[in-house]
Amino acid sequence: MGKNAKEILKKVTLDLVLKKGFKATKVQEICEQAGLSKMTFYYYYNNKNELIEEILKNFFDGVIRSSQEIIDQNIPFRDRIMNLIHWKAEFIKTMSPEFVQELYTSGGPYIDLLKDVMQRAQELSYGFYQYGKEQGEINKSVDVNVILFWMNIVSDMIIEGKFNHLFDDPKEMNKQIRDLILYGMLGNSK
Repeated sequence: MGKNAKEILKKVTLDLVLKKGFKATKVQEICEQAGLSKMTFYYYYNNKNELIEEILKNFFDGVIRSSQEIIDQNIPFRDRIMNLIHWKAEFIKTMSPEFVQELYTSGGPYIDLLKDVMQRAQELSYGFYQYGKEQGEINKSVDVNVILFWMNIVSDMIIEGKFNHLFDDPKEMNKQIRDLILYGMLGNSK
């Protein structure tokens, strides 16, 4: 055994959970795909939930890190927004509807992890958009809290698949939503 076995368990579990959700992911399947025994699994973890909680924490920490890296890029503000939108659209594709549904309805430690990452993401986004507003990149008459509110609604609708019937191509959906949010229905005034 070794650290490598634990890392393999985490990677395989994350892949399975993102594809199938928590409930459909079984310890036996994790072990088979990892090429490890159940004895090895139970050497590191008391149960599947303990492993899932650990991988979700790492997963969410990675989400915040990736967002921060994009925000910190030394490129124009508008390009950073475009990169954030594109990254988020690609990120959402990595999660199955089953995973997202279970995450929001699981209760217990998973929902606490979700609330924590959402709070951290809100704080990060607020600071970024407030900075953009102070720099004159965002309309000064628009409240940053309203921007965040609408972006959360749109994100939820994307996750729930409410735009799917309008678009054959997810990239076109992303472009349309991005253009509406960034330029409004009257177009770019700059």
